[in-house]
Amino acid sequence: MTIKRSFAVLCFILPCALAQAGNHESVPAPAPAVGDSWTYQYTDVWKGSKGNINRMEVASIDEAGVHVDIKRAASGALISTQLFTAEMNPVERGGMHFAPSFARYAFPLSPGKEWASDVVGDNSKAGKQWRYQIKGKVQDWEKVRVPAGEFEALKVVIEAQYGSVDGSAGGGRLTETVWFVPALNNYVKLDYQDADAQGRLYSRDSWELTAYAHKGAPPLAALAKTAR
Repeated sequence: MTIKRSFAVLCFILPCALAQAGNHESVPAPAPAVGDSWTYQYTDVWKGSKGNINRMEVASIDEAGVHVDIKRAASGALISTQLFTAEMNPVERGGMHFAPSFARYAFPLSPGKEWASDVVGDNSKAGKQWRYQIKGKVQDWEKVRVPAGEFEALKVVIEAQYGSVDGSAGGGRLTETVWFVPALNNYVKLDYQDADAQGRLYSRDSWELTAYAHKGAPPLAALAKTAR
């Protein structure tokens, strides 16, 4: 469960982004800003039960990347901090440090694009290092409905074979399926699955967008309406 828990606990001007989504052109890298936030409902699909609603909030942006605070949506209590690249690829997430970043995206994105990356994940507290062989592919544009509304998104599938760097522990295979909305600079839905080395699925999780905030952006309801 170490790998699963490590993962469980991770555009340009808006009118241009909306136009690109509508015209299905290639999507450039996002441009998150301090104060942007995305609130997600977590669901343990395996158990069929909903969990916490947490908010990802951009606290600062510097040469290291995009620093994000993870807070309880209801109370605003800080849970953890995470680090992403400018393209919103995880660098530090859930106690894991990725070098280079976990290649969830490879901008610009367009249907059919593929990429591959070898990454080392270092969990210093657990004293473990994991090697990931990542393959990503953009499927196509797809309409997806989440609590925040219905959006037109690029469906991206990321698969990764992983195992301990020193060979002391067995590995497995994880799959992330994300629905990325350019106008929101992030995904509106993420499905996660993890299987052991024999291919036996033992973890399924989902995150769905419930709210979004960005200075100067239209209300979320307007974005959802535009995407229909």
